[in-house]
Amino acid sequence: MSEAYRNRSGNAVLVKDDVGRAKPTIYSLPPEGFAYGKSEPADAEGAREVTMHWAAHVPRPKPGTDCQDFRKLNRTAAKSGVRNAKDLVEFRKYNDIKLVPAGPAGCLPKVIPSDVIPSFSYGTKSRPSTPIAHVVGNQYATESEEALDLQYRMLEERQALNEKTRIKLTKAARTRIVNARGRMDALRNPQDEKEPFKLTKFKKIGSKISFSGMRGSASAPSLGRATLERLPPEVDLAACAMDTQ
Repeated sequence: MSEAYRNRSGNAVLVKDDVGRAKPTIYSLPPEGFAYGKSEPADAEGAREVTMHWAAHVPRPKPGTDCQDFRKLNRTAAKSGVRNAKDLVEFRKYNDIKLVPAGPAGCLPKVIPSDVIPSFSYGTKSRPSTPIAHVVGNQYATESEEALDLQYRMLEERQALNEKTRIKLTKAARTRIVNARGRMDALRNPQDEKEPFKLTKFKKIGSKISFSGMRGSASAPSLGRATLERLPPEVDLAACAMDTQ
């Protein structure tokens, strides 16, 4: 059996495939590019219409006063001896029982704000939206510059009135000022020197070292009589004479 006959036979068992390739089909398929499946018409209502349009609920109309009360009508017909549907049709032609609206069950319904004001909104009020036009238009920066300019103008006006200028001192400057004032106060108001602390039992005890036999310092200058006479009167001449001996 030749290879050409196998391919023409249309038998799926006889058709042979090449290595690495799919087995050739035996069916008459449409040309390449054909789309399989059922074509559905485009929906007139897309995602944009669904998300951007809100269809409000329309409630069913309530029965009015011109409607018949079929329960009472059937009950009355049964009491009148109506036995079948034909007699019931004739009975309805000459008897009309209107529907009486039922009263509220229990307490009366409460009135809510939206019943009085249809545009009333419930919930917590959120913050206002960001004014993008002001942000893009640099309005906030302009207002800040104007406020700063006004502040500088007010400062110049205060300085023009010869107001006293306060200088803010540093900590080191304040310390130097306090120390200088303390030294000046000590010079103007000198205080008596305090007696060094000494125990009471040692206050009346004198010194045990005697300086009577000691001479003056060897390095002391030799002062003559003429030099001693030129000294000021408040200098003790006797002490100077003892030192020169």
